[in-house]
Amino acid sequence: MRLVPILLLLLATPALAAEDTETGLGVNLPDTFVVEAAESPPPYNVTFGVKSASDEPAPLTGEKYLCQVSFQSVPANAGLTMENINEQIGSPGWIAMAKDGMESIFDFVSDASFELDGYKGHEFIGKPKQKNAEHVRLVLSMVETARGRTAISCVTDADRLDAVLPAFHTIRDGVTPPV
Repeated sequence: MRLVPILLLLLATPALAAEDTETGLGVNLPDTFVVEAAESPPPYNVTFGVKSASDEPAPLTGEKYLCQVSFQSVPANAGLTMENINEQIGSPGWIAMAKDGMESIFDFVSDASFELDGYKGHEFIGKPKQKNAEHVRLVLSMVETARGRTAISCVTDADRLDAVLPAFHTIRDGVTPPV
């Protein structure tokens, strides 16, 4: 019965949960998550919404998803190597530029570097400045490739941030950015 071990191996291997064939953006998560196509807010070309299959952790009240994974084509990145991109993303100048672009809508709580498929990325945790959002926390992870920018945007409330951050990181780490 050689088929039984092969079948068990196939069942134990997670399948690509979602992939956009036009851009190459993929999200590969265990079956504890649900990934579905979502509306893409400008300037993004494609977006996937991610939620827990068991609704635990639950999305922030009023939100449909725990996280949204989006890709934006950036023609200016064409021709850049992984090394060029990693050098830029890891630089204090790039981090300052990214923060400057978002500081009008967020107060930054923290930021940290991470790696995804060999590319350096950066995660920002912020508190929105809009009224009645004092307890909301946004976890925004960004990765640049020669094709463009992949953003993983997750929201929760401040009291649950530490508890849901591992789920946010599982989602982020399951993303395949277009290269």
